[in-house]
Amino acid sequence: MSLDYAQLQLAITAAKRQFSLIQAKYPAIKAYLVLSLPSGQTGIDSGPLQILAEFPGMVIGDAVKTTALDLQARIKAMEWRGTAGPEVEQLRKELERITWQFNYEETCQVEMRFHELQFDLIWALQADELVDLQLTPQTKASIRIVLGTLASFAGARGKGA
Repeated sequence: MSLDYAQLQLAITAAKRQFSLIQAKYPAIKAYLVLSLPSGQTGIDSGPLQILAEFPGMVIGDAVKTTALDLQARIKAMEWRGTAGPEVEQLRKELERITWQFNYEETCQVEMRFHELQFDLIWALQADELVDLQLTPQTKASIRIVLGTLASFAGARGKGA
């Protein structure tokens, strides 16, 4: 299964709602959200072009992704050679148009990253019902906090919502 862009946005909205509950419960927290898989990560508010550039593993491998990666490579090659002009602009417009057709990995996780490591707070979060206790490592050796998968947020519209 995968998520289209509208479903991705619903999941992100639900994840942000969940994060706001965490922030209310732990006001000293200095953290932000990312979308993550073992192959990479990107910011929670990244658009389709940014996701393709930073975290192509999040985009389902289909004909649209293949075409987008080809367009992206052609644009970079033309810019590198210094042949950017009207053709590059046309390629950029085509790339922008097709990125809205992407499908995204529903197994992608919404995770917290910390501006400031406050270990007591992180250890408290590891056991909090507001995070996914199955996906969050329950050890003091880890600072990884997982709120859930995109699928869980797309389906449940977020815990506590």
